[in-house]
Amino acid sequence: MKIDLNNKQYRDLIELLFLGNWLANASRTGAEGDERLEKYEEIRDYILSQAKHFQADDVVKEEGNDFYTTMDFEELLMPIVEEYDDYTFWEQISMKLANRDLLREIGPVSQMKEEHRERMYEIEEQYENEFNKNGLKNLAIMKQDKK
Repeated sequence: MKIDLNNKQYRDLIELLFLGNWLANASRTGAEGDERLEKYEEIRDYILSQAKHFQADDVVKEEGNDFYTTMDFEELLMPIVEEYDDYTFWEQISMKLANRDLLREIGPVSQMKEEHRERMYEIEEQYENEFNKNGLKNLAIMKQDKK
């Protein structure tokens, strides 16, 4: 199978490649036990290796057998990454706090029942409303006395 792309579509594709690879690998340092997902890097490298055919040498650079998007190109995409990070931060903090509060209410369970999920969504919505209104202003860490 062959896929034909015009130059703009190719540039859009490498934007998607950067964003997708960022999501898959940005939190992975490559340290032992925290391996980058190579299959995504391999397809990214292959697509980036085609940059000359699409007059995209201004955004893709070759060093030996490796291909990289330029810092200028990546900086243009960082607002999308930051928007995603901001969205997931608020979503995750609301969800994790709701889950914590639910477990405090009902105790540990082997399987969540429908009424538990509904209650968790209610609690999560309360956190979302609070964070939408006040951000982190009212969030505090309470230290427990050691006995």
